[in-house]
Amino acid sequence: MMTSQEAKEKLHHVTSVVTEPEDNVKFYDEWAETFDENQISSGYNGPVKSASILSSCLPNTDARILDFACGTGRVAGELFKLGYRNIDGLDASQKSLDVAARKDIMNELICVWVDDKTLKIASDSYDGLVCVGGFMPGQLHSDCFDEWIRIVKPGGIIVNVLRQQWIDEYPPYANNQLEDDVKKLERLMKWELIKRDEFEGGGDKTWTMAVFIHKVL
Repeated sequence: MMTSQEAKEKLHHVTSVVTEPEDNVKFYDEWAETFDENQISSGYNGPVKSASILSSCLPNTDARILDFACGTGRVAGELFKLGYRNIDGLDASQKSLDVAARKDIMNELICVWVDDKTLKIASDSYDGLVCVGGFMPGQLHSDCFDEWIRIVKPGGIIVNVLRQQWIDEYPPYANNQLEDDVKKLERLMKWELIKRDEFEGGGDKTWTMAVFIHKVL
């Protein structure tokens, strides 16, 4: 079993070395079979806490939910434990989705690299969307927010969880860039901020997780 320190070093590699989309996908494809074990050994508890946050905002367990950047389905797994059965997953790593599929906790699994393009998902498809750890170096950017709003029904809930470290330090997010993009859509009345919060994600002090909870308007 990988030690906690080894798991942290692997996570550091993907956030500091892997920057190109194709390299990012390759990295997660190669990591997929041991990803869950490594995440648990690192002490990361983001999926558990994030699922609880979404459940508190969207208590209807019949709600249709999209786990965005779902990876191997750790967040979906926690939602499943809470009684949710109508969950889809989207990720760029097919090998990660293959691991998720074996858990038999999600319905549709969508493999796509997300940027500013329109997804092949009908508008107003979901009651809720959760994204945990999708925003990090080399991965998602704010250009996906419009698609989130399009595919989630009016009144639906969007929960985005990422490390506060990336908001502070990663150039495309830092200097209020990410939060300004969030607030711009609030001013345009595309979504309404329900809560901006934080929790400790486990691991070490760099794992303070920022939480954005929005209602689609």
